[in-house]
Amino acid sequence: MKKSLLVVLVLCLAACAFAQDSADQHAYIMRPVTHAPNQFPSSFAIDYSGGPILNVGTSVYIVFYGNWPTISQQIVDYFVLHLGGTPLHNIQTTYYDSKGVHIPNTIKFNPKTNVYRDNYSLGKNLTDANVQTIVSNAIAGGHLPNDVNGVYFVLTAKDVNESAFGGSLCTLFCGYHSPSTTIFTGETINYSIVGNPARCPSACDGNVAIYGDKTGPNGDIGGDGTVSILFHELSESESDPQFGIAYGWGPPNTSEEGDDCNFVFGSTKVASNGAHYNQTIAGRNFLIQEMLELVNPSGNNNTGNCVQGK
Repeated sequence: MKKSLLVVLVLCLAACAFAQDSADQHAYIMRPVTHAPNQFPSSFAIDYSGGPILNVGTSVYIVFYGNWPTISQQIVDYFVLHLGGTPLHNIQTTYYDSKGVHIPNTIKFNPKTNVYRDNYSLGKNLTDANVQTIVSNAIAGGHLPNDVNGVYFVLTAKDVNESAFGGSLCTLFCGYHSPSTTIFTGETINYSIVGNPARCPSACDGNVAIYGDKTGPNGDIGGDGTVSILFHELSESESDPQFGIAYGWGPPNTSEEGDDCNFVFGSTKVASNGAHYNQTIAGRNFLIQEMLELVNPSGNNNTGNCVQGK
């Protein structure tokens, strides 16, 4: 599934396109910021089309691609390590599959084994095919395990651009997620790319674009902005992992859960450094977009509300 934060639509409807290297690949892209704080509908329709979800506890794998400051990496690792079990991720438990099995409030992540650092192996100008190759090489090289129940995030450094689906990072998208049938033969692997928001904070960082802050709640626009985009893509990877192959929650008739609440943060507080935040997780503050909580599950014609936690 491919998700991107796009700059165009206030209603954040995702667009799809065929990937460059495989006819069964699609992009479902999440858009950069175009709306003022919370000037956005809070209730949406969302359909279930019968496809799979990630319902055994999602493993998260991270490739820090290029030069990431240590503080940025620490913020990302801390957020993912402590995300499972929180009210924020508990929103995901409202989504279920055709057998009635719900997404658990569990994230499997160990910074020592689930993180790989790639020093610009394919340069600073990437395509979607390159992103898949980066994941494939990390697995083939023994740096990360092969896991069909995982989501592999390629986090690109500030000086890296990616062009895909007729656009590029910062102008068409801030990140996306997708299934790939080519990363590992015979398997469907979930992957995502998230660009460092410090590359274009007015488009992809909530603190700067929405609230006019000078920094994030942890003092680093790159790391602070990345975790919100990552949460968006992770949530959609869990509820609609095979977009374009076997639709789960959202497509083809409605948007996915993260796009419905794209760059909507709800009520906020202000940290001592002047940055807005709306989540405190394991003692640290974050500004994380709201996610769509399913409120009347009934197959099709469901509705959901954008909330900060459940």
